[in-house]
Amino acid sequence: MGKIYFICFIFMINGLFAQKKDKLNPIEIYEKAWSEPKSDVRLKIIKTIWLEESTFEDPSASIKGTAAFNNVINEFYKKYPDAVFSSGSKVVKDNYVSWDWKILDSKNKLIMAGRDFARLNGKGQVSKIIGFWNPQATLSEAEILNNLETENFKIVAQYYQSVFKTRDFTTMAHLIEEGAVYNQAEGLPYGGKFTGFNEWVKMYSKSAEFFDLEIEKEPVYFSDATKNEVMIYFTIKAKAKKSGKTISVPISEHFDLKNGKIIAIRPFYFDTKQFAEFLKSKK
Repeated sequence: MGKIYFICFIFMINGLFAQKKDKLNPIEIYEKAWSEPKSDVRLKIIKTIWLEESTFEDPSASIKGTAAFNNVINEFYKKYPDAVFSSGSKVVKDNYVSWDWKILDSKNKLIMAGRDFARLNGKGQVSKIIGFWNPQATLSEAEILNNLETENFKIVAQYYQSVFKTRDFTTMAHLIEEGAVYNQAEGLPYGGKFTGFNEWVKMYSKSAEFFDLEIEKEPVYFSDATKNEVMIYFTIKAKAKKSGKTISVPISEHFDLKNGKIIAIRPFYFDTKQFAEFLKSKK
């Protein structure tokens, strides 16, 4: 008898999950419509779950019908062409569904957030959506740090590309804060403390007198976003201009950043003394 009750219980649970899935399907399609930037494609999606008597209300609009709803989304994309949507878990009760959502831009900055309430018609379609905006919404600390880390990695990668690949000092100049400090190892023939981009350029030119280099291993990136720091670890293959000898040199570079710009760099060589002697050696 107990086994029969257990089987019935399993069927009941499966039935409830199936009902919930059926009710969430039009909501998933609704969210898919919001994530589709192309108007004609989106309208076809909307028509699968939206009726001419279906309504949408939020602080920006109060409309009825498929074309009107599509126009609401069109206007949104005109203002926020790089919007990225995300939403939380759904709460289902009878024919009602509610959930929280966020909209970020391409740089992961918060555009807006809120909560939607949907009434379904029981036939896989949406009868009404009411959207509430949350003007106090903010990104979590973890999201903020993740966004900062992503942006810092991007800046350092651009710097690395400009220095070691393209030799593009124009791009590099925009990445470096006025008065930024470069602390080059004192033991090197071009070592010292260099303040400001113009002094950095002189240091790069001085180093080029001693060796040519190519990247042997591309950098690995590490970060402490709480301190606005990035460190990269890579290997160069250097050819000394005096001796013609070559050497592989593992290097790590520590970057300090502020407000989206580099304010300090300090490189660390695996063996500074050996590298300095290599640069000064003669044939």
